[in-house]
Amino acid sequence: MGYYDAEILIQDVNPLNAEIFEEGWMYVTSPMDKKAPLYFAPYLTRQGANTGISMISRVIDAEIAVLADKQDVVGDPPSDEHLQRWRNGLTWLRERAEAEQFADKEVRLFYLDRPITIARPPITKASFNKAKPSKRIPNQIPKGFSLGFDDLLKPGLGIG
Repeated sequence: MGYYDAEILIQDVNPLNAEIFEEGWMYVTSPMDKKAPLYFAPYLTRQGANTGISMISRVIDAEIAVLADKQDVVGDPPSDEHLQRWRNGLTWLRERAEAEQFADKEVRLFYLDRPITIARPPITKASFNKAKPSKRIPNQIPKGFSLGFDDLLKPGLGIG
């Protein structure tokens, strides 16, 4: 097994970034955050009945990049679909970076596998913390927050 520094990276993700995750199979974060998680699980915010963790995606690759450089996908994508999704994701991330004025800063890009649904209804902070796992999900998830599979997949959360 290769090096990793988190089993599952969990971050608050707004509707714009949720679309990039779901359709472009990408996530962008600070270079100071976890650099090698095995999986990424977005905590979707402002999503009405879909607020919370309902999907997870395997991290296939990660890199430090400057989005203004407009480089293409790195590495060897597992399929043509991955390549096309990642190219679309990079385009949308560049648009976001320009609008939010971080296009010239270094970021960490996560190239993700197809998201899969793990819980319906989504796991919310309240339902997770009520199940008394060993690690709580804070009300505002800090950068670099992670959980192990044993905590996320606890019985009583709709998936265990």
